[in-house]
Amino acid sequence: MDALNSHLYTVEQSSRLLFPLTKKFYQAYYPAGKPNKADPIWLLKENTIVCAYRLKQLSHCQLLTAMVTRPSHRKQGLGSLLLQQTQKALLSRPTYCFAFEHLEPFYIANGFLTLPKEALPDELLERFIRYTLSGKKLVPMRFTQSTYLKST
Repeated sequence: MDALNSHLYTVEQSSRLLFPLTKKFYQAYYPAGKPNKADPIWLLKENTIVCAYRLKQLSHCQLLTAMVTRPSHRKQGLGSLLLQQTQKALLSRPTYCFAFEHLEPFYIANGFLTLPKEALPDELLERFIRYTLSGKKLVPMRFTQSTYLKST
């Protein structure tokens, strides 16, 4: 994305007031995303929501899940912008994601390291195995400050 255009976007955590719009965004573009009021949902907005992800809170870590960009805004670097602008949230607790195989390079470019599944915390390993047994082709990853700093 052209850095000159990044000023057109705002980043914010979804609030109770924004939750109905957040829910509609997910229903329209990623119904499996199922936003939850209990988990932080980060939004990149223009006049409307263009990109979002959820940080599912677990006992000892968080799972970045349900990252989605409005189809008309894809391939413009907006997912990267959202991750860069929310790095404090990503660093606040150990943050993992289960990336679809074809998105592994995107996450690597945005500060995530690929892990062997055995390196996942127990609370995530069970979930990862369950998802992959259902046929999803996923790669376990963890956000690290050192890789993020190298990529910026």
